[in-house]
Parts: sequence; C-alpha cells; structure tokens
Amino acid sequence: MKIILIVFLVALFSMSSVYATTFANLYLDSISEGINENNIITFAGQLTTPNGTAIPHRTIFIQDDTAYTRPEVVLAITVTDGNGKFSTSWKVVPKDNGHSYHFYALFVGGKIHGFTRSETYESFVQLSEPTTNQEQTQSKLPDWFKTGSKMWHDGQIRDVDFAYGIGNLMDNGIMQKPNQTSSTILIPAWVKNNANWYADGQISEEDFVNSIQYLINNDIMKV
Repeated sequence: MKIILIVFLVALFSMSSVYATTFANLYLDSISEGINENNIITFAGQLTTPNGTAIPHRTIFIQDDTAYTRPEVVLAITVTDGNGKFSTSWKVVPKDNGHSYHFYALFVGGKIHGFTRSETYESFVQLSEPTTNQEQTQSKLPDWFKTGSKMWHDGQIRDVDFAYGIGNLMDNGIMQKPNQTSSTILIPAWVKNNANWYADGQISEEDFVNSIQYLINNDIMKV
C-alpha cells in the first residue's frame, strides 16, 4: 500500500538558478566497478568552490542515475564537514531490473552556491548465493529517510533538503504525490519532534506518516 504524504515542496531547480551567486564543484571518490551484494561501501568526496575553498555544512545526496528509464533514486544522505568533505555508508542491494548502478553525488544548491552534481561512476552488483528460508522484509521507507529525518530535526539539513528527499520518494511511487504543490515550504515546527521520535524508534513509521496525515485532514497543511 502506498503511503499518503502531502507536503509543500519548493521548486528546487528554479530556486537554485534564481538565487545562486557562485558555482560549486562536487567531487565523488571513484567507486569499484564490481561490488558484492550485502557489502557495506563508503561514498566519500568533497564540495568546494571553483578555486578549491571548502564549502562546509551542506547536504549531499548520493543517487543512482537511471538514464531516463525511471526516476533517479536517492541511496544515502550526508552533510559536508568543516573541510567540505563528506562520507556515508550504504548496504549494497541489487537493482530490481538487474541493471548496473550509476552512482553520483548531488548538491541541491541554495542562495549562495548553485545546484551541482559530481562525476558518475558505473558499478555492477555481484549477486550472493541464494539461501534457503531467508526471511524477506521490505520497508516502506528507505534507510536514508530515517537518517535524514534525524538530521532535519537536529538542524543539519534544511527544510528544502528534506522536501527534496520527500519529492524523490514521491517520484518513485513510495509516497503519493499531492494534486498540487506550493512554491513555499510550510511544515509546522512540531513535525520535527515527530521526525526525531521516528528516527529514534520511539514511534513507528506508520505513526510518523499518520501525524502528517493529521495535518492534511485538519487543513493545517494545505496544498
């Protein structure tokens, strides 16, 4: 069953082009061309200005470029440190269509530095041997969303970054798109507390989504 979640999303790409005053360079370290299923790999790199100055405390998404065959997918989320560097881990899973991954890093951009993405690296997943009686569990929401919810609550990522992540889930059919979107993000502050409780396991995924649905049902959040 699809999760119904309606939020106010910013027109991200148009906003970046309007307000960006400088360019940014985003580097992603090379990834092995062959990776094994269920391994933990690390994505690392750096965000800088064209002259090499570090850009700290910016949200970086690790994504898979699906080459226009389907919407691109967020795999992980992280934030640059004081030196503009980032690092995050990801558990390798094969794609459901059996195709290779095309990993890249993405910076949504903002008022100071514009939207940018890194070089793309292609990698094939080597499948592990099937096991008998293996328990199959499927989470409705990807692991990175729980991490991102915690980061959003703690002020490490902006509302626009959190909204971008939600938009990606909508694009991939994990959450249901609203009929309309607004050019302004309006999310009540208390929702951040729910995001923190969800990330810490104090409330369930269903409860977190229902708290958003409550806003919709009571006209607190409008589209």
